[in-house]
Amino acid sequence: MQENLIQIDFSQIESLDPCVQGGYKIIFNQEIPFIIKFPDQEDQSIIETIRVRIMILGNGKDLQQLTLELSSENDLFFYYFHTVDKDNFQVVKTNQKLNTDFFGYPEVCVKTFRRCQLEKQLFAPVLYIQQNARAQVSIVQTLEYKELTLITFEMIAGDEEIIKQHVYYKHGAVKSKFQILNAKIKDIHELVKVKNPQLLLHLQKYLPN
Repeated sequence: MQENLIQIDFSQIESLDPCVQGGYKIIFNQEIPFIIKFPDQEDQSIIETIRVRIMILGNGKDLQQLTLELSSENDLFFYYFHTVDKDNFQVVKTNQKLNTDFFGYPEVCVKTFRRCQLEKQLFAPVLYIQQNARAQVSIVQTLEYKELTLITFEMIAGDEEIIKQHVYYKHGAVKSKFQILNAKIKDIHELVKVKNPQLLLHLQKYLPN
């Protein structure tokens, strides 16, 4: 019983995420510090933590599509995505001079952002906010005497409908998770009350009313 009280399963809530509908699978989901630059402030930049998610439809040789998503916990209306399928991958491969095929592209994306997460002193994602709902993410490696751009992802801002779905899901998910956590706390309270009432009295001294 104690193990069940500790475990919290949010999978049912997360399955309602509009980004994973239709069979998409999340293969990377991490918050990473980004350097953000704006077109009218080329000499200035800010650093902000951005959530990076990489999702695929299909797998292995059955891979149909990959989507790279950028969002922010601080701004629910911040949403950019990069989508590649079999038909347009050749353009990406040529422009980025990649030495992988479409089926290896998800691994390239995951490894790239994992480096940014684990080796922050050497690899940094730079987000260039552009006009016309466009943006560009460049992964920059810092060498001894210069900076080298390893790969660039062309991003598109989510339209009004995508943003609406994204905000609606985020708001509902936070509310639902809060209700689950609140119920879990009540269960733990009742367990401690029965098993160790003295401990409960001690804890109540430090808990807000």
